[in-house]
Amino acid sequence: MPVYLVATDLSARGDRAVRRAFALARAHQARLIVASAVDDDLPQALAAELAAGAERTLADVVAADPDRDAVEYETRMLRGDPSLAIATLAATEAVDLLILGAHRVRPVADIFLDTTMLRILRQVTCPVLLVRNPVAHPYRGILAATDFSPASAAALRTAAALVPDASIAAIHAFHVPFKGLMPRETAAPFLAEARSHEAEWRGRERLPERLGPVTFEEGPATEVISEALAATGADLIAVGAHSRAGMAARLLGSFATMLIEAAPTDLIVARPG
Repeated sequence: MPVYLVATDLSARGDRAVRRAFALARAHQARLIVASAVDDDLPQALAAELAAGAERTLADVVAADPDRDAVEYETRMLRGDPSLAIATLAATEAVDLLILGAHRVRPVADIFLDTTMLRILRQVTCPVLLVRNPVAHPYRGILAATDFSPASAAALRTAAALVPDASIAAIHAFHVPFKGLMPRETAAPFLAEARSHEAEWRGRERLPERLGPVTFEEGPATEVISEALAATGADLIAVGAHSRAGMAARLLGSFATMLIEAAPTDLIVARPG
């Protein structure tokens, strides 16, 4: 039986993650752990009072879920640094999927500090689903943001297995350096190189059978993805996490980090197995 873990900060964002977690656990007959964490770097009496209140709120959130009676679940109230406590629980329980609510954007603080969500993502090895949207229906379409790496193949396989009835569209954004200074036909060699990488990727990786042709678009990746979401109607992005240059992106990859921080819809992140 698969094991899913959903971690909530008991906000409205966390409630969406819990609702999606129960729906997915029911669909896949998974055991679900519903957890929240209270930082114990507080006076003992205050930490105990906060934990008791959080436990009551967590019980209320779970009790209100319509799939509660169809899922084998348990609740956990964790004490300690939230990112470490959740990552440790994920490892201890060998969870198959970690589900989190997308964080609230803080324009100034996010420049200087990692969010709890990013710290968790950098510590776990299992796939992570970030829930941003209200849960009105099962996922209908997957948009795979691929760079033809093993990581992007892993994310695509994970998303396809999690949502077996969803359509799949794959997009690759390629870059033409000094585009404004070059003739229009200069893009052709870069496109040909990208198509060559796609052919190698398909020959090397195990990919879902329902994956169609990859769409190639020149331009910044975030803009390409936003346009592809609008064109396809996809409500779940799949992206691989792998090493890139720089300390901030060391464990996720710069592109994955960028999407995580400003995902326009729900996002699943996976590493190569």
